[in-house]
Amino acid sequence: MGTQIQTQEHTVPVSGKGIDVGKIEKELAAMWKPADEAEGSNAGSGVTRACALNLIVYSTVEDDREAIDDMLDTVNEYHPGRTLVLLADREAAEPKLDAYVSTRCRVLGGSGKQVCGEQVTIEASGASVERAASAIAPLLVPDVQTFLWWKDIPHYEDKLFNRLAAMSDRVVIDSSCFDRPHEDLSRLAQIIRDDPQFMSVSDLNWGRLTAWRTLLANFWDIADYHPYLNAVDRIAVEYDPPDAATEEIAPKALLVTGWLASRLGWDVVGRNTGKSNVTFILRKNERDINVEMTATEHEGHGDGMLVSLTLSSSSSGAEFYVAFSDDRKNLITEASIDGKRTVGRVLSYEQKTEGRRLSRELGLAKRDVIYEEALAVAARLIEALSA
Repeated sequence: MGTQIQTQEHTVPVSGKGIDVGKIEKELAAMWKPADEAEGSNAGSGVTRACALNLIVYSTVEDDREAIDDMLDTVNEYHPGRTLVLLADREAAEPKLDAYVSTRCRVLGGSGKQVCGEQVTIEASGASVERAASAIAPLLVPDVQTFLWWKDIPHYEDKLFNRLAAMSDRVVIDSSCFDRPHEDLSRLAQIIRDDPQFMSVSDLNWGRLTAWRTLLANFWDIADYHPYLNAVDRIAVEYDPPDAATEEIAPKALLVTGWLASRLGWDVVGRNTGKSNVTFILRKNERDINVEMTATEHEGHGDGMLVSLTLSSSSSGAEFYVAFSDDRKNLITEASIDGKRTVGRVLSYEQKTEGRRLSRELGLAKRDVIYEEALAVAARLIEALSA
């Protein structure tokens, strides 16, 4: 595409007992003048300072700093802007609040011209972590959208999370990282239900379901299938258990079921529990739909990934199937009508990087109502487990 990424970090520490916002802005402004003369760039090549958005990244000190840098390189390629990275060490005994400024640039084709975003990295520890939001707020560029990438499990009693979410137009989380999937999904659904104006949510795990949802929806594009799909009364969902909570149903399995139910008007009415699976009972009008959730015994491989999903009708014997290939590199669809099986599509399944997935979410300006409705049904499924 003629675009070459060259991350150039001109790091200037702005440290002390607190953060001097004026000094940070002065250092950021000063970096743009010598950027053209940086080693390895062509004289007079030109540097364009771009700010399409504000991106706040919250991360703990346990996270891989190199992986975060790689992710932000990818994001800057698609969405150059001002990035505010907060590296938090809440367990530290000594309070600290330091900041560093840098630029991230990409070179366009062979022209040598650079498009650059800027970054402020804030290192906070101990009691100073709770003051970080006050340091971030005045550094946000006005008149552009602000996104919060909460690279941790969101806890809604967390004052820092609430403050950063309140100053953001969209909050990006990843439900695949939840260490208590059932509880965390339920709490996320509750806060959206109780206070929908508080935050608009993007879930990277929902993005991973895009190919699955597309293939499932394609069955409804074939008019001859409609009578059989309207009579579906059983769904079998197979998933890899999440590594952090192997006894709980993976968020992907709950979300894809929530999506189907919310789109088709199915209500959650109860559940049955077997030795190796859980069966939820959903209902539309007088028709019950049994949704059987089964965890694989494939340990340490998929960490919550979907493996297969089958819709079937007991009255007609019709089946509609989406599943990973054995090597998990392709998604395959298949339909069985009147005993005749047809392979519908084989779709290459690309495991996108975290940076690519985050970049996609940063391109979405409106709240994702379909995700919120799927999440609400997922929460009702979880509620049925403890009823």
